[in-house]
This record gives sequence, structure tokens and C-alpha cells, in this order.
Amino acid sequence: MHARHYALRRVNPYRGLVLTVDVGDATAHSYDGVTWHLRGDDGFGWVRPTGIWVDGQGLKAGSASRNEDIVAALQARPALPFPLADRHELWLLDGESGLPLALLDTARPSTFAPSRIHAQWQPFPLTYTGFCSAALSQQDPALPPGSAHRDALARIVNQAAQPGVAAQWFHRLPDGTGEGLEGHHLQAAWRGRRLEAEAFPELLLRDVWNTRLEQSVINDYHAWVSPLLLLLPGLSDQTRDRLEAAATRRPGWMLKRHRLLPKVLNAARLNAILVSARLEESAGEALKDAMLD
Repeated sequence: MHARHYALRRVNPYRGLVLTVDVGDATAHSYDGVTWHLRGDDGFGWVRPTGIWVDGQGLKAGSASRNEDIVAALQARPALPFPLADRHELWLLDGESGLPLALLDTARPSTFAPSRIHAQWQPFPLTYTGFCSAALSQQDPALPPGSAHRDALARIVNQAAQPGVAAQWFHRLPDGTGEGLEGHHLQAAWRGRRLEAEAFPELLLRDVWNTRLEQSVINDYHAWVSPLLLLLPGLSDQTRDRLEAAATRRPGWMLKRHRLLPKVLNAARLNAILVSARLEESAGEALKDAMLD
């Protein structure tokens, strides 16, 4: 039995990674590296859920005989995290420079099939109303945190794509450069172009902005989702250190996703975050968050 192991980014909105173990006629998916949702062919040409497997506990739902191959692959899986396989990236483009502004979608090269592009960036699911930007609160104390702050953030980013609102697929190469593919409302010169690695935002959203307010709101967003951004491989140590420091304010998210970290700069700091999160859990404050569903 040959198994493939890979990770994909969950984007627009960005919510971390989904891990996959694939044995051909059955797959297992996990968002945290602990609980795996199994799917397989039902014998009639449909792929359906077949069970749940939990690391350290075994099969919690589903038939052992029906899930034999995928469970064996899970038990023999390599160390986490799995490598990213989504080398095709769809970027919303800056309205002035035409350079990547915000990541909208990703795909594995082997499954890449461009469809209708919805060229609008979303920071959070509509069901998530937990976001609070300190910059927005200071600028307008009457603006309530939650959906109003979420929508203000989205407006800042999507307005930066005006007036043309273009998006383009890129094939990212191992050296980080990107080959321009098809897209939405592209200028002729952009088709087939090649951009250097530095043209693609390290944190999936441009981090240099024109006004102090815009810059501060984007910084607030990156700090808010820092535990999820830390799952990205290839971050500079400077960026990773900044995100690790920000993640101390979101211990619950870090607890749920820390097994997928590709690198830790300050192990003592991470341990303190996890201890804080476990104390919250023991106090009956278990994390229930639409961002991590």
C-alpha cells in the first residue's frame, strides 16, 4: 500500500492547514494532527465519510474492516507537519502595482483546474465575530468589535485592489519565484510573467500599507491569527519570533494547532502558552471557535 502525505492551506479566509493521508480509494483529513476524518468509496462511485480516527485512541467511529488500509496508513504516517502541496496560488492583485496583495486560493498542480474567480478577500468566516483591532477601537470608539471590525479590515484590503480588481494564478517554484498563469481582468503584460519570491507577501497578505491606520489594522490582523500563520513553513526567523510573541495572547488557538508547527524559536515561550491554554481548559473555558472549524 502506497500512501501520500501532504498539507494544504485553508485560505480566504486563512484558517491554517488541512493535512491529508491518501491511499487511493480512501483518505484521512485533519486540521490539528490529532483527529482524522476518514472518507472512502462507498462502492457506488461516491466518496462518503467512513469514520473518525483519533491519535492515541484509535478508531472512534466507523467500521474497522472498511477502514483497514487508511488506519494502517495513519498508524505508519511520518512525523508532522506534512509538506505543503498547494504550489498553485491565486492572488488578488494590487490595483496600482499589479503585484500580489492577498492570497485567495491554492491548488495542487496535479488537480489544478481554474474555475470562475471571486476576486474578493475575506479575513474571517462570516460566523466569526471575535476580531478586535486596537487601532480601529482607538480611531473610532463607537465602532463595536466583531463583525464591524472584520468588515472594516476587509474593506481596507479589497479597496487596495481597486479600480480594476484583478486576480492571477501563479505556479510557485521551489526557489519561491512565481510563474504567472491565467486570471481575472489581467493586463496583457502580466500573462506569463515571472515574479521574484519577494513579490509574494510572506504572511499571505501585504504587510506594508500607505497610512498609519491601515498599517496598524493589518498588524492587528496578523497578530490575531498569529498561531495559524506560525504553521507556514519558510517564515524568516524575525517574522516567526514576532508571531510567537503575538501568539501568547491567543493560547487556545496555539493549543489546538501546535502539533503542526514546522519550527519553534523559543520553546519556553511556547510551553508557557500551552500551559496557559490548558489551565483555561481545566477551568471550563474549552475553546469553541468558528475560526478553527
